[in-house]
Amino acid sequence: SSRGKERKSRKSIFGNNPGRLSPGESAALAKASGKGPFDVMRQTWEDPCSPYNSPASLSAIIRTPKCYHISSLNENAAKRLCRRYSQKLIQHTTCQLLRTYPAATRIDSSNPHPLIFWLHGVQLVALNYQTDDLPLQLNAAMFEANGGCGYVLKPPVLWDKNCSMYQQFCPLERDLDNKEPAIYSLTIVSGQNVCPSNSTGSPCIEIDVLGMPLDSCHFRTKPIHRNTLNPMWNEQFLFRVHFEDLVFLRFAVVENNSSAVTAQRIIPLKALKRGYRHVQLHNLHNEALEISSLFINSRRMEESPSGNALPASMLFSMGERKAAVTYKVTIHGIPGPEPFTVFNVSGGTTAAQLLHQLLATTKGTESCAADYFLMEEKSFISKEKSECRKPPFQRVIGPEEGLVQLLNSWFPEEGYVGRIIFKTREENLNERNVFQEAKEDAAGSSEDDSFFVQVHDVSPEQPRTVIKAPRFSTAQDVIQQTLCKAKYSYSILSNPNPSDYVLLEEVMKEPANKKSSTSKPSQRILSDQECVFQAQSKWKGAGKFILKLKEQVQAARDDKRKGISFTSELKKLTKSSKQYRGFVSPPLQVLPDSPQSKDERSACSLTFSEIME
Repeated sequence: SSRGKERKSRKSIFGNNPGRLSPGESAALAKASGKGPFDVMRQTWEDPCSPYNSPASLSAIIRTPKCYHISSLNENAAKRLCRRYSQKLIQHTTCQLLRTYPAATRIDSSNPHPLIFWLHGVQLVALNYQTDDLPLQLNAAMFEANGGCGYVLKPPVLWDKNCSMYQQFCPLERDLDNKEPAIYSLTIVSGQNVCPSNSTGSPCIEIDVLGMPLDSCHFRTKPIHRNTLNPMWNEQFLFRVHFEDLVFLRFAVVENNSSAVTAQRIIPLKALKRGYRHVQLHNLHNEALEISSLFINSRRMEESPSGNALPASMLFSMGERKAAVTYKVTIHGIPGPEPFTVFNVSGGTTAAQLLHQLLATTKGTESCAADYFLMEEKSFISKEKSECRKPPFQRVIGPEEGLVQLLNSWFPEEGYVGRIIFKTREENLNERNVFQEAKEDAAGSSEDDSFFVQVHDVSPEQPRTVIKAPRFSTAQDVIQQTLCKAKYSYSILSNPNPSDYVLLEEVMKEPANKKSSTSKPSQRILSDQECVFQAQSKWKGAGKFILKLKEQVQAARDDKRKGISFTSELKKLTKSSKQYRGFVSPPLQVLPDSPQSKDERSACSLTFSEIME
């Protein structure tokens, strides 16, 4: 059948069976000349005056390639070649143009996925522009990175002979041995007006990593109930990528109830800038939505290679391209007004090279590089406030150690933040001595250097708490420990700053008269730097510390002043009214041993005068 002949002719595209004729060649010509069919085709294409030049077949064109020849293949034939002859197809497209187009069976004008053809070096992938589907959106993302000029340079592994993986790369492989992938961290923070046509929907974000089958994956965030104006997700995803040159990220806003896509955006992974970024969303017709965006954070990391494994980014790129890429490194502790300085380095820059560059451009440093070094510091982040803060990890960076590899080895997701510090040998020696002395002091200290203190009125859920603190702790230190240990209620969450609180000391004094059985409490506010242990050791009776807000203490003082002034004014008015009427109230006889205070007596007299009035 004709279909069987087409299959036979496709097998001869790469020269596996050059003696087989294609459907367009004449069998009678081969028999008449007495030569093999391959010799006839070679004579036909080499002779410019041959009458058989015009109806050229595909197999003949590929067996005798010319720079201006282009082959057009049906998508089914192109997929078959990608599966069976992956590396040979890549080798053919290094010097020949190849075009593929949708199959005739697509009566709905749908489009094939172009990524599998791009991975094999196919230069032209024809699509149906009347259908706005995922392949067409992917095609637009492919060519919008350089302004839509219409030409994008293929990855070096598909054409550059200096690349390590040239003629060894197979995009359909699912296992790449001895190749360490790059790790990408993507955080979907929030969104802004993600569903323009629906303000009461429950949106969620779907992330698709589109690349070779080994790198492709899919993620989905949780839905936010009835909030499309400013939904907050704060969800982080990690994925591994081997071949970074042809990987795309697709963000799709999906309405959770109807599973309908309301907005989308596809971005090449190479074009995505690192850090916190706003990604503008497009509608289903790939038109930009002015007020719809996603707020994301992205970061690229590389695991340190183990054994014979090499980073995949080094194998899939050429040396000149790696040397041309520049990175920014922040160095702390350089003498000058600024706390840090940013330097541009290449992928192969070592610590010694950066140190020489730093000494050459920085004023106030000596020219001898042996007196300086670079140090890596990792500061651990405590997730909970009550968690004890760990000391930072520090180590000296080796002179031949690569800085870009060091930066890519940091994983903030593990709970630390790294930085590079410029140090001198003298500073390092002094810091070691101070650390050793502090360590000896801590080892020599005993349990007698600490004491227990009880703090009352911490929160409604926890009326009191007991903490163990050093004897030299100030009032602010005790307040800070108390807030860390306490169960956080609404009052503490609204005022988490320890400087907004004070410690109120309340001590019960013994009565001055032995006949009196009640004791009067005395209160005072401890200053922020006052030693709590010394204040507690002065107690002769029962006492306690009360946690108070400064605003509450100030309000109590103002209320007390207003009450005293009101009482004095009222007393003056009653006295003047008595003198005017010529009536003098008899004096109240108060026993000398009465425990009433002056304020209580004045209150009693005022009550009596009011009754007389």
